[in-house]
Amino acid sequence: MESKLLLQLRFLQVTVLLLLIVTAALCVNLRYPFIPQRVNVLDAREIHIRERDGTLKAVLSNSEGFSKIGESRREGVPFSGLMFYNQEGDEEGGLVYSGKAIPGGQDADVTLTFDQYRQDQNIYLHHEEHKDAQARSIDDGLTIISRPDQTQVKEEYATYAAMDKLSGDALEGLKLKSLQEGKISTRRLFVGDRRGVKGNVAYDDAGLFIKNRWGRDAIKLYVDYDNKPHLEVYDPLGKSVVYELKLQK
Repeated sequence: MESKLLLQLRFLQVTVLLLLIVTAALCVNLRYPFIPQRVNVLDAREIHIRERDGTLKAVLSNSEGFSKIGESRREGVPFSGLMFYNQEGDEEGGLVYSGKAIPGGQDADVTLTFDQYRQDQNIYLHHEEHKDAQARSIDDGLTIISRPDQTQVKEEYATYAAMDKLSGDALEGLKLKSLQEGKISTRRLFVGDRRGVKGNVAYDDAGLFIKNRWGRDAIKLYVDYDNKPHLEVYDPLGKSVVYELKLQK
C-alpha cells in the first residue's frame, strides 16, 4: 500500500514538473517565439511591426488607430490601411483607403503614398472619386509634389498660416513669392485621367500635366472628351499659351 502511494506521488510530481516546463516554454515563446505561430483568422484593430530594439516600422490599422498615429491627434479620420516608418520611427508613407455612399452618389479614395524625409507625401498613386447631386469627378493617376527640405518645415507652415489670413491679390502675391523662393510645396506633375461632370458639362482629359517651380502650368499633353489630342506650352506664369499644336481638320 505504501509503495503504491509512493508511486502515485512520484507520478504526480513528474506530471507537475512537466506542466511547469510546458507552461514556462509557452510563456517564453510568447516573448521570444521559437515555434512559428500559425492562425487561420486574426481579428485585430491594429498590428504593429517593430525591429528587435522596438523601433516601429509598419502599422496596419483601422480608422480609429490612424487617428492616434504620429504626434498629433486627428479626430474623425475616415481611412484605414498600412503605414510605413523609417529607421528613426518617422512616417514614410503608406497605403490608405476609404469609401462610402453619400446623398446622390459616393465618396471614395485609395492612395499609395511615398513621403519625403520628415516631410509629407511627395509621390502618390491614387484613385479619387466623388459624386453628388451637383457634380461628379474621378482622378486616376500618379502625382508628384515638390516640397521644401525637412529643415524648412517650420517656415513652410508659418507661410501657410500667413496665407490663410490673406485673400485676392495679396494671397496670390505671397503664394507666388513663396513658390519662387522654394518655401512651400507645389504639385509638379500629374500623369493620368481626370473625368467627370462640372456645371452640367462632361470632361475627360487623359495625359501628362507638368507645372513649373512656381506651380504654374508649363506643359499639357492630353486627349480630351472629344478624343482631340492637345499639346500646349505656357509662359512662366502659366497665363498664356506660347505654343499650341494645331491639327488639320
